Amino acid sequence: MRLLLVLTVIIAVTVLLWGSWQWGRRPFYLVLSLVLTGLIVLGVGVWHGGRDDQVRLPPDGIVVTLKESLASESGVRLTGNLDNRSEMNVAAVTLQARALSCPETENECTVIYQQPIDLQMYVPAGQDYPFAVVSRHPPENTPVDRWELGVIDKLAYPKK
Repeated sequence: MRLLLVLTVIIAVTVLLWGSWQWGRRPFYLVLSLVLTGLIVLGVGVWHGGRDDQVRLPPDGIVVTLKESLASESGVRLTGNLDNRSEMNVAAVTLQARALSCPETENECTVIYQQPIDLQMYVPAGQDYPFAVVSRHPPENTPVDRWELGVIDKLAYPKK
């Protein structure tokens, strides 16, 4: 799709330059200077566009609190709170949803299903926001005693 857009722009600029050449030298040089100015502006934008790039980092300073899990036909809706205690603004986090089976006779719970979930939400440094995500049901018919959420990594805006 991007290639089609680039080819369309190239054809349009070529036709514009050819047409302005037919009108005379002065219109041609005016159109040529506008095209070159546009290319320089685009080049500067591409060159300095990496200033606001996002980087994937460990989940330091991100705290996820699970408030409720509600089962439905299509999945399990997990709602909670995402707290950004780090120094950087966060654009997204990757959560790990785990379905746990906790038999009464054992002290430890076993993980019966887990799924990574991408949560794309802008959270400024020092702020917290509520969220809701949906996880799929475990493939087996094992009853789920509780759900747990953990953070795998975060997508953040580094400070420069």
